[in-house]
Amino acid sequence: MNDNSKAQNDHPDSPQVMDQIDRIVTLWKRARPDLDFNSTEVIGRLVRMEYFVTRRVLQDLARYDLNVGEFDVLAALRRHPPYFQLSPNQLQVMVLISSGALTNRINRLENRGLVTRTQADHDRRGVIVTLTEDGFKVVEEAVKFHLAAEAELAGALTGEERGQLSALLKKMLLVAED
Repeated sequence: MNDNSKAQNDHPDSPQVMDQIDRIVTLWKRARPDLDFNSTEVIGRLVRMEYFVTRRVLQDLARYDLNVGEFDVLAALRRHPPYFQLSPNQLQVMVLISSGALTNRINRLENRGLVTRTQADHDRRGVIVTLTEDGFKVVEEAVKFHLAAEAELAGALTGEERGQLSALLKKMLLVAED
């Protein structure tokens, strides 16, 4: 095999190059040729990619002793200048978790001095969560590593391909979120 044909066979679109999902689908097609596995090729790759994304993000966040959920809370607060504060209800909508899980995250972040909880001015029962100066510093640095990890993971695609994939995933999400 010359170098040119080897390069063609190593290209991800080449039929000779198989990923884990190709291997799984091939086995299923042998076991159940009566079923359609086209959706498995899409969803399986999304799930598999999610595993690699999560693993990479956790590696980056470990340097700050944060998990993904805690980073999400800090990032949500950081996106709300100038005071970097939100109510727990607002945070819950942004990070899409139960109120109990959010309370646990806020407790951990508060214990580390990354956020504070204060009583809302307009509602004696209301609470406001605010990013502290230390929390601001942590999220400012962590987001740089987070974005670099995303860029690295998406680096296999051209700019045009990233745009196409983004549009297709958005289309799927709009249906799923409805």
